[in-house]
Order: sequence, then structure tokens, then C-alpha cells
Amino acid sequence: MSFPRAFTTGGLTLKSPYLLAPMEGVSDAGFRRVCAQAGAGLGYTEMVRARGIVKRNKSTLALVDTVDPEVPAGVQLLVVNERELRDTFEILAELSHSTHPHFSRIVAVDLNFGCPSSDVLRIGAGPAMLKRRAKLRAIFEALADVKRRAVLPSVASVSAKIRLGLNQSERAHKVYLPVVEMANDTLDHLTVHGRHAQQRSRDAPDWRAIGEAKAHSKIPVVGNGDVVTGADAQRMHQETGCDGVMIARAAIVDPCCFFALTGAPEPAPAAKLARIEAAFALLPPTRDKHREFREELLARLRAQASGQRVEARVPENAHLR
Repeated sequence: MSFPRAFTTGGLTLKSPYLLAPMEGVSDAGFRRVCAQAGAGLGYTEMVRARGIVKRNKSTLALVDTVDPEVPAGVQLLVVNERELRDTFEILAELSHSTHPHFSRIVAVDLNFGCPSSDVLRIGAGPAMLKRRAKLRAIFEALADVKRRAVLPSVASVSAKIRLGLNQSERAHKVYLPVVEMANDTLDHLTVHGRHAQQRSRDAPDWRAIGEAKAHSKIPVVGNGDVVTGADAQRMHQETGCDGVMIARAAIVDPCCFFALTGAPEPAPAAKLARIEAAFALLPPTRDKHREFREELLARLRAQASGQRVEARVPENAHLR
């Protein structure tokens, strides 16, 4: 059973089943271009708080950096209720006709129910929402409705990313399976991160749970956890039946990891460095965290290009949503 060569979600058919995760302080327009050149089928902005968009907060709106006309991009939203979601779509649509024309390039919207940070859990969002089934269904139905009505016409795919629950108890009670059932008749695909919210990135993901979700799903399921090579992606596909893979950790270590995943020949270190420098020069960082990440990544790649051995440093959960 070979891994799919493409991925279809809603009205989007992507050339690759490998998606770039919405990583805080990492997934800006320049980084998404680099990963698209290396074989990513779609990249997402870092998590954007819908509440900030509703308030027209300038720094929040800046995170919706779909400014690259050559690379399809989705926006990942953190929402707390269906009203906030509907208002967010209305504002994005309004601004796409005036001050923020690049909002008309948003091709996908993903809802974040996987972020384990304490400030997200404190407001009852992210993984804390998974057992609140009535509220979650209302949000899913609102997302399906705004897509159906083409409130933001460019959006061709709507989805959600979930964890296995808030803690081990919720994981044991499989709170994620009812979420799969809700997604079946509302969303275009579902991403399942194979950890609960109390687990850290270094903890082993549970691929069996992704397989359970896939067995209950009528829509494509994207596996998320710890895939770093094409062989790992193939094994995840064989064990879970997932239709795509979302990459986070491997992309931080080296954004050209998608060459290994897709089987394309990897460029020489100097060529790789030149490609990344060109993308970063063309698409400025959105905020200071992106700038700091770029500087660290380029320093590592320059050392590699000069023949030095460089140990990869993978940030903890603060960067991996």
C-alpha cells in the first residue's frame, strides 16, 4: 500500500499529500515558499486568534500573511464559538476588498483544537473544546455554512486539527472519535495529532489512534506526529491508512525535508542555502519571532554549506501547534 501522490480536500487538489503545519514563530510566507519548493502541497499560517481579527487588531491581521501569489496558503484559526467564526469570515471578506487584498488568496481555513498552551486551555479553547460536543458541532456547522455561502470566495477547503483529548483520561475514553463523526458531514478533512494535550513533542505519538480516527472517517484524515523521512511517512500510512501527513518538527530541522518525503533529489547544500536566502529576501518576516527563527535556520544552513557538522535543535511545544 503506497502513500498517495496527491491530496484532495474540498475543492483543492494538491500535488503533494505533505502539508506544512501552522507553527508559531515559524510558518510565515517566506518559510511556506521554501517548503512548497521542496514539495509541500499546502502550508498554513501560524495560529491566528479569531478574537483578534474580530477586534481588527493590527498585529493579529498581520499574521494572515497570504502575500505570496505563487504559493497556496491556508489560515489556521483559534475560535471559541460559532459567532466569532462567522464574524471572522465577514471581516476577512470585507478587508480583502479594501486594505488587505491578499486575504483573497486564502484557499483553506483550518480550526485549531490541538494547541496545548495554558492560555488557550484557560479560555476553554483548543483541546479543551473536544468534549464540549454541542459547542463543537455548532462551530463545525458554522464553518461549513460560511464556505457553502462563499463568504470568502477563495476558501475551497475547511478543516480542523485535533489532539486525542485534554489528558490521558480523555484519550482513554476516546473523546476524539465523536469529533470525527461531527467532521464527516461538515468538514473537508481532519488532521489528527497523535498525542493528548499534556504530552510534549518529544513524547511518542500514538499512531493507533490516528488509525481509529481513519476507520471512523468518511473524509480524508491527515496524520500528525513525528514524521521525518519518506520511510516514516510510508509506515504511518500503512499503519493508519491516513491520506496525508502534516509536517512540523522535520520542517524546523530542515525545510527541505520535503525532498526526502516526495522522493525528489535534494539540492546541494549551497543550492539549498541560496534558494532559502532568496525566498526570505523576497518575503520579509511577519514579526520578530519569525526573524529570529530565520537567522537561526540560516546560520545552521550556512555552517552545513561550509562543510561543518551541525546538530539540529528542535524547539519544544512553543513552536509546534
